Amino acid sequence: MINTLKSICAAFVLTLMTVPAYADISGKVGVASDNYFRGQNISDGFGYSAKGMWSHDSGLWAGGSLMSMADDDLMYSSHVGYSFNVGDLALNVAYSDRRIDDHDWQEIGMGVEFDLFGVRYHKGLDDAGDFYAIDSGILKFVELEYGDWDDGGSYFKVSKDWDLMGGKLQAGYIDHEDNEDDFADKIQDFDNFYVGYSYEF
Repeated sequence: MINTLKSICAAFVLTLMTVPAYADISGKVGVASDNYFRGQNISDGFGYSAKGMWSHDSGLWAGGSLMSMADDDLMYSSHVGYSFNVGDLALNVAYSDRRIDDHDWQEIGMGVEFDLFGVRYHKGLDDAGDFYAIDSGILKFVELEYGDWDDGGSYFKVSKDWDLMGGKLQAGYIDHEDNEDDFADKIQDFDNFYVGYSYEF
């Protein structure tokens, strides 16, 4: 089933690429004091990341990314999806394939954004776990996010972005359910804080 889905997605992308219509290619590179994936610190120290995306004016898009991990490992992700609007709602559906060494898993995801709120849900295929996250900029000066992943636990994130030298500087705090310290200890533990810089082109 997975190979069939991949073949269909690849054929769809190639077909649309032959249609005379506007398409855009973009990318993003970044460095951070720690790389986080769904609330988990996967680099255990300095990390880097990169991603590229091809987007078509029909709403179809495809992209890939990598994130550095501890012990010189890398996590690769590839996606193909479709974005569209329904009234004031911005929706996105996607198929994702992720790989770490010889372990890989696939997901079907959907995201909805409305004003200051966003919701994402990823259904893990085969034995992969499900994931959902809710984010909001309702506080205006910081972004809030809560997520829960069957394969990685739940987390809470507070972050803030600033424009800097054509890119984005982000600082944040992440509390994962695996951290059993009380709140007073958590906010004094620098391992729960991160800072990163990314540049889009």
